[in-house]
Amino acid sequence: MKKTAAILLIIFGSVLVIYALMVLVNCFALLSSTEFNNVGIGYSLGTLFGPLLLLAVARWLIRKGVKTYKAELLLKKKQL
Repeated sequence: MKKTAAILLIIFGSVLVIYALMVLVNCFALLSSTEFNNVGIGYSLGTLFGPLLLLAVARWLIRKGVKTYKAELLLKKKQL
C-alpha cells in the first residue's frame, strides 16, 4: 500500500513540476510584453513567486515518494 502511495506522490509531484514550468514560461512572456513600470513589475514578480513555490513543493513530494519507495523495497528485501 505504501508503495502505491509513493508512486502516486512521484506522479503528482511530476505533474506539478510540468504545470509550474508552463506557468513560468507564461510569466516570462508576461515579463517581456509588459512595460517596466511599478504595476507591471509588481504583477510579474507576484506571478513568479507562485510557480517557484510550487516547484519547491513538487520537489519535496517527489523526494518523499522516492524515499518511501526505497524504504518499502528495502523492507521487502529484508523479509525475503
